[in-house]
Amino acid sequence: MGLLNIIFGSKKKGKRKSQPPCREAETELTFLDNFIRISSIDFFGQFKKSPSGEWIVGWSDSDTERGIGGHRERGHGRYVLYNTVDKKLVLQGKLERPNSADVANNGSFIVEDWHFGSELSGTFYVFSCSGEELVKKKFSANILNSAISDNGLLAVCQTANAHSGDDGNLLVGFRIKERDDAFSINPSTGWAEAYVFDEEYSRFGVVLKEVGTFFYGSDGVLLEPQKFYLARLRSNKYDISLIAAQEIVKSDQSSLEQVEEALKASSKAIQSGAECNDYWRSIALKVNGLANERLGRDEDALAAFDSALKLNPKIGIKRNANAIRKRLNNKSF
Repeated sequence: MGLLNIIFGSKKKGKRKSQPPCREAETELTFLDNFIRISSIDFFGQFKKSPSGEWIVGWSDSDTERGIGGHRERGHGRYVLYNTVDKKLVLQGKLERPNSADVANNGSFIVEDWHFGSELSGTFYVFSCSGEELVKKKFSANILNSAISDNGLLAVCQTANAHSGDDGNLLVGFRIKERDDAFSINPSTGWAEAYVFDEEYSRFGVVLKEVGTFFYGSDGVLLEPQKFYLARLRSNKYDISLIAAQEIVKSDQSSLEQVEEALKASSKAIQSGAECNDYWRSIALKVNGLANERLGRDEDALAAFDSALKLNPKIGIKRNANAIRKRLNNKSF
């Protein structure tokens, strides 16, 4: 049997018998890397385990009747919940395109439904271990990622960009017990790569690679913005530090202390590898020039601007360079 047939199922003649929502007889369970097979219900899909290992949630974004997976116009996919202690299939269900599920220690689990068709949309679900729908949130944007806390008290999902509407680039936190949105914001931290939770104080942590972990409160307010701002500036990844530094030098609200930090970041970036990449070197020189200009160091600023313009004449600092050159010429008379 080919791999595609294993993943999406082979086409079979005849009508498939419906499966019971709960099966207490022994269930044959086998694993293949990140996939799970449950032979008794002819299920094959990806899976995640709860932190305790007691629960397994599986999902299959495919129409096994027609052997079609991924983007499609019809043919629902399936999700399952299995208890490893009781060795029992607890429940199974269908959604249009179930994806990226996860499960907590109490058996509550999340599933992203990516929907049929080409429209940018998705629905985020939280179900209890009995199959009760605890949270349902539909977005007019694709869901980027999601997570549930260890004990099933909190959950979070983040959307990607949207062509229109207000659902693009959202971070939404949920209090599952209360069955409500804790907050829905356009996060200053951008897109997270993973999430952590503080269930005791209802805090939602976003994990940013090469930067750190930063928490939002239950009201959606970033708890330590200064920590986030400094972590980006001091990141060893020069693309991250330069983007942060550029935001600072372009903002009229930045303090001189922040501008000094941005200047240090631009110098560090050049020493850390940006000098080998003309694009990032020009950005570093631009930041250096804008920072020195804000700090009243015209000669240093002009030298940085001229070097940046040699690398990229369209980098957007010609006016700054000409203004400084004019000031310096007037001082010489």
